Amino acid sequence: MKNKLFLILILLFSTLFIFAQENYEDTVLKNEVTILYLLPFHTNEHFENLSTIKNSAEIHQIQQFEMMGFWLGAKMALQEYENSNYKINVIVRDAVTDTNRLHYILKDSVLMSSVNIIIGPFYGSLFPTAAEYAKNHCITIVNPFSTRFDFVENNPNVYKLTPPFLSRPETVDNHFFLQSENYNIILWGDSLTSPELLAYRYYFTENVIPYKEVHTLTVSLSRTRPNLVVALFDKPERVIHAVHTLMNTEEQPEFTLIVPEKWLNIYELPEDFYKLQQLYFFTHYFVDEKSEQVKQFQNDYTFYYEAPAELASFSYQGYDITKYFIELFFEDFIHENVLIHTFSYQFNWNKIENGGFENIKTRLIQVKDLELIEVMR
Repeated sequence: MKNKLFLILILLFSTLFIFAQENYEDTVLKNEVTILYLLPFHTNEHFENLSTIKNSAEIHQIQQFEMMGFWLGAKMALQEYENSNYKINVIVRDAVTDTNRLHYILKDSVLMSSVNIIIGPFYGSLFPTAAEYAKNHCITIVNPFSTRFDFVENNPNVYKLTPPFLSRPETVDNHFFLQSENYNIILWGDSLTSPELLAYRYYFTENVIPYKEVHTLTVSLSRTRPNLVVALFDKPERVIHAVHTLMNTEEQPEFTLIVPEKWLNIYELPEDFYKLQQLYFFTHYFVDEKSEQVKQFQNDYTFYYEAPAELASFSYQGYDITKYFIELFFEDFIHENVLIHTFSYQFNWNKIENGGFENIKTRLIQVKDLELIEVMR
């Protein structure tokens, strides 16, 4: 398996440079698009010894493999256009943290002459440089994973895919408070003031929604009203202690609990925690693995790459972003006209005044009977 992964990496980089050497005509036809992928492949850096790898999680932590799943997912989307009437030109470049290397790429007039779309994901330190180039040359640039709002301000060419934290209290309002306005709302935090906490404070204050902030939960739960608790901390030690304290509380009152997604990756939590009747978490992307379309994608991905498609390795995200923005380009960037199925993302674009577009569709997931079910699709 390790040798196969190493072979995939070699083929990956070979493909990268084959794409990079192609020249394109200056005139872009109506049915033709050129995409530049800027991916952190770390090709000039020391490569880890694969013999020390024990599982797929460790593979994803190796720099050269961090975004390999994204690229392989993107290639799955690109293959779907091989027999279509569209011509998809693809350029791939390794972009890490070297600003000079990025400038070298962007100053290559032959390479950049027909680029219509720039797709990351590359490191945030380089994004302002690439975004400024995109703005000056009327090129759409996609920011897949960053939460930074300043990237989308004052630049109409940027698409920011990660929803803002403010979309979370809005979703809570639209889903829970429409069912009942009688919730005892608790923001369960620690000594840190996080951007997510600030978003809840702002939204609840602006919309005159009563709430309280606590560090210790059990004494704040109401026995006469339903409780809605939003947990805002994710350090494993604190989470483990808090969950054990909560689960050991006698005569536990009714409560709905919304936790950070990271809680689900803490293996020391008791099994009873996952059996809570009202347990939820927010996420940026989610895949319904029961879907027949997802199962087919998984089969195809395994057939081509002899490895599973995983959210953790960004396989689905690479496919979705590539397919969506190709279709968006051919629909003249009219969002309502893009009707394709995406596996991991849902898009609801908010046009920023004097800026670009920010996706405000967050995903609320319920853990029910040890299964993950999306709420408010």
